[in-house]
Amino acid sequence: MYKYMETKDVTLTVLKNSKSDQTTRSFPNSVHVDIKTQRVLRMCNLPQDIRTISEGQVKDSFQLEGLLILLRHGDRGPLTHVRDISTINCAANIHPQFNAYEAYMDNLTGTPQLAQLLGPFHGFPLLPHRSCSLGQLTHVGVSQLLAIGQALRAVYADRLLFNTSTPEDFVVYSTKYRRTLQSALAFLYGFLTPELLHNVVLRESPSLQFCFEDCACPTSDMYLRKFNNEKSKHLNLHPAVLKLVNSASLIVYDVYEKNLASDPHSLRDALLTYVCHGARLPCSADKSLPTLCVHTDQVSGLLSYIEWEARQYSRSPTLRRACVLRAYGMIRNIVSYLVRIISEKKPKMVLYSGHDKTILYLATALGIAADSTYLSHYASRFIIEVYRSVNKATAALDSISSDYYFRLLFNGKDMTNRVQFCKHMLNISVINTKGLSQSLFLCPIHTIIQFLHNDYFALFNASNFKDACILHSK
Repeated sequence: MYKYMETKDVTLTVLKNSKSDQTTRSFPNSVHVDIKTQRVLRMCNLPQDIRTISEGQVKDSFQLEGLLILLRHGDRGPLTHVRDISTINCAANIHPQFNAYEAYMDNLTGTPQLAQLLGPFHGFPLLPHRSCSLGQLTHVGVSQLLAIGQALRAVYADRLLFNTSTPEDFVVYSTKYRRTLQSALAFLYGFLTPELLHNVVLRESPSLQFCFEDCACPTSDMYLRKFNNEKSKHLNLHPAVLKLVNSASLIVYDVYEKNLASDPHSLRDALLTYVCHGARLPCSADKSLPTLCVHTDQVSGLLSYIEWEARQYSRSPTLRRACVLRAYGMIRNIVSYLVRIISEKKPKMVLYSGHDKTILYLATALGIAADSTYLSHYASRFIIEVYRSVNKATAALDSISSDYYFRLLFNGKDMTNRVQFCKHMLNISVINTKGLSQSLFLCPIHTIIQFLHNDYFALFNASNFKDACILHSK
């Protein structure tokens, strides 16, 4: 494990700041941006770095019929009180369309169109404050979703014939948080025209896992507790990491709390507030002690450990069991829309504006867990593309589903071939943007329907959600 940490001692003396370190305590302004620094900055998912990769590349004999998109909200302020937050500029590095979007939302205020759009979110602010607010979306977060919306619009809009769309073609869910609502609005502005945006009515999900009617489950709670205990025991076997977290916590947080001082994930969240906004890393304000500062080596060392941890835990059987139960309601909802796309040709787009845990639950339950889904960055996107084969004539209603396929993409990467229940996948060779041959995978839609109805609860020797939750609740 120690190869993930710095070779120096990770005590407070490591965190002492010297005059020569002044230029290296701010990642974006660093004189020398090395490989580790670049890896840290990639976790910020800056708006100018957002672009499509493999989205929409299936063409020729396949017609794109619909999209289901799960988004993690954009960049936000920290979840804990951190030092010098008032000096961090969370309104810099914005998207070129940000000012136009801001003006559009200002003009929409007080109109009947806004009341229709917001639905149950009436009274929520449409735009975040300029300052970094605790747990709230930032202007950078808005810009990320504007960038994703524009990038995906360029790929999908013409193929889904958005110019002929109706209100039934767009279904949008958001959790009851300002940051997910504002992220959904920014994405929709980039993805749709203002005229089409008037066709949208937001719907509220009371749960971050979009479980709808299948939420309460003691068994999933039990497995999450077991998984958290496993993480705690594992972390205790790495005293160097604990020492680093405890030492940095004395500097980073406004108020020292024992539970935060042993939580590397809370520290990561706090440090990304500085790193992703070009702010100087914090120094201790205690004048009775030597000047102590967090510097870039400690940030990259901490994040390297967490990435290593993610690679181990993304394969955890305990976590998988918890996620299968947590994701059931959402997968059931997704399958219902897949069936509607097949039978009714609508909706054209379903959007879920959620959180990192939403992505974790869904990806793990579908069998495509990876360190990237365990540790998804701000404004991550999980896309299900629905295609119909136009080469094959359908003679009867019960055979229609055999013409339909789906792809799973996470942040532009095709993950379809990792889905364990996908049988008899189609392997399509296409020429990518670099002129190179690339394999794409399509999974028959009837396999996910069969998986949900026949095999979903096989891990629990159960046939339905209720039994899976009751039988293993003790």
